[in-house]
Amino acid sequence: MGGKLWVHQGEAQGTTYTIKYVAQDSVPQKAIDDELERVDLEMNAWRPESALSRFNAFSRTDTVFEVRDAFDVWGLLWDISSDVHTESKGAFDVAMAPLMELWGFRTEHRDVVTQAMVDSVHAFARFRTDVVDFNEALDDDGQKTAGHLSKGDPRVSLDFNAVAQGYTVDGLAEVLQVEGVAHAMVELGGEVKCWGSNPQGQAWRIAVDRPQAVGRSLQAIYPVENTSVCTSGNYRKTTVVNGQRVSHTLDPRTGRPVEHSLLSATVVTPSAAYADAYATVCMVLGPEDGASWVDSLQQSGKPVEALFIMADSTDTYSFWATPKMRGQLTWLSELPEVNR
Repeated sequence: MGGKLWVHQGEAQGTTYTIKYVAQDSVPQKAIDDELERVDLEMNAWRPESALSRFNAFSRTDTVFEVRDAFDVWGLLWDISSDVHTESKGAFDVAMAPLMELWGFRTEHRDVVTQAMVDSVHAFARFRTDVVDFNEALDDDGQKTAGHLSKGDPRVSLDFNAVAQGYTVDGLAEVLQVEGVAHAMVELGGEVKCWGSNPQGQAWRIAVDRPQAVGRSLQAIYPVENTSVCTSGNYRKTTVVNGQRVSHTLDPRTGRPVEHSLLSATVVTPSAAYADAYATVCMVLGPEDGASWVDSLQQSGKPVEALFIMADSTDTYSFWATPKMRGQLTWLSELPEVNR
């Protein structure tokens, strides 16, 4: 394998990114910046001029909100979100931003949340076509000209955070591959995609964090080659509501924070967007239902592997992993295994 190791690092989407690759020549930084901006302009919920922010502020139900969607960001993310929503039977939902606001997980902290408040918001915070929908506008030749979003309730708002970073990783990988890069690692906010080999001619080695609230230590190392790895966790994001500490992971089916022992879910599958979304689903479902769901994906023929790290009431850690992933992990700190 010839070439030099090139590294690009920076900030994007409220987090950091690192891109490493082996090639004769460097990929232009502008190509990377353009790809990041392409997604940001459409999907950054904290950027007032983004299409997502403008749609969330749109309050009409008698007409559609048009997005140009020249690069099919909306179309692809909508399809992926709809697909995973169906696969998970509602455990993945990009329309629950109002519920996140209700529980104080966005900006303003809330001390008390009642079931009546949850029911009121949950009525319109659902990924359902009568609540929110997306359709492509086509010209006479059947070519897409724009995307049309509609609201069934003016309070509807969307958040693609659980899939957009993975989607961006896939897009950055495509930028490098178009430039002829055959060996690379792309990481954004902990979501990773690798192909080819590292500079030593081996599989890229990706660290799995130990799920701890303060500081950072590594739990295991996983070799990654021609696939994506994404981790979702709730061990650093908690708040106190109704006098109890609750997780920032909401179950879209109930509108309430999850209550189970799963601290982090790491998912391996070729698409970083799907790995990102699948990890979120696992965090919603919890260790038992999550493991069963991963098994169902495998049985349907999907190339999915997973690692769950749990903690019991005494903060004793344990893990569950699919057989293939279990066999490839190198533990830096051993954990007892939970059999399902």
